Amino acid sequence: MIANGLISSIAPDRSMKTLVATVAITAADAGRILLMGEVGGNAAATFTLPAATGSGNIFKFVVSVINTSNYLIKVADASDTIDGQVVVLNDSTAGGTASTISWPTAAASDTITLDGTTTGGAAIGDFVELIDIAANQYTVNGLLRASGTEATPFSATVS
Repeated sequence: MIANGLISSIAPDRSMKTLVATVAITAADAGRILLMGEVGGNAAATFTLPAATGSGNIFKFVVSVINTSNYLIKVADASDTIDGQVVVLNDSTAGGTASTISWPTAAASDTITLDGTTTGGAAIGDFVELIDIAANQYTVNGLLRASGTEATPFSATVS
């Protein structure tokens, strides 16, 4: 790990943490595998990121329980945004064959919704990874599976 230009022998925490309900994510969660595991997969759970400061912190969210009532990943406040894209395996196209698609963020994206069907999170192992790259700025990448009439998982809901 490099911090302030110095090489450190301290490795990031690679332990797992299961998120079963709405919770604020903290800097202490950086580097951990954050399992989205709402028991039963039928209650919405919102995970709010810490304010983006350019810390370099990485937050990896992995679906461990499919939730058809939404996993929401949100930034801390209306100043923060998310840029990047996710790649999605959709269940069908006009020709009836599964294919991959990419959903980019929009300029004001600040929320990721995984609904267990159309916006992703339809398979255990789906993931999104967010990196705090600058003040008010996260980047995202991920791999998701979606079904039905696929739609972007990105929106602007934080005010």
